[in-house]
Amino acid sequence: MLKKNRSKYAVSEVVGVVLLLGMTLMLFAVLNFNVFQFSYVSSVPSVNLIGTIDKTNNMIIIEHNGGESLEGTTDIIIIIGSNTYPSKTSDLLIDINNDNKWNLGETLQFSYKGIDIIGKYIQVMVRDSNALLLSVVLQQGLS
Repeated sequence: MLKKNRSKYAVSEVVGVVLLLGMTLMLFAVLNFNVFQFSYVSSVPSVNLIGTIDKTNNMIIIEHNGGESLEGTTDIIIIIGSNTYPSKTSDLLIDINNDNKWNLGETLQFSYKGIDIIGKYIQVMVRDSNALLLSVVLQQGLS
């Protein structure tokens, strides 16, 4: 009669699967921690802005026509010819509800009294947290 030799040093398949599963979970946890520790920049506000020139009142008007409200720290850059006029929303805002935010239906008004705009290039840019929300040429010109 033949006697079967069994090794007492063998590792069970179940223990091997548990070890592989544990290593996989640990690798996933380390990768998850490394990826999600970085902060993400907030998304660009979705907003609809319309720029116009009111030549009878000597005003450049930017109207908030829909979307998210913008803070008073939003940058407004108006270029007339070769001159640049930077300002903040809070400086130009006609705030209807006095909440210091640029909301739907509210306008920004830049008075260009004393500035000759005839034949000059006019561009308006609105920038919020380094994202360009509006860049529009209101008047083509020579300079």
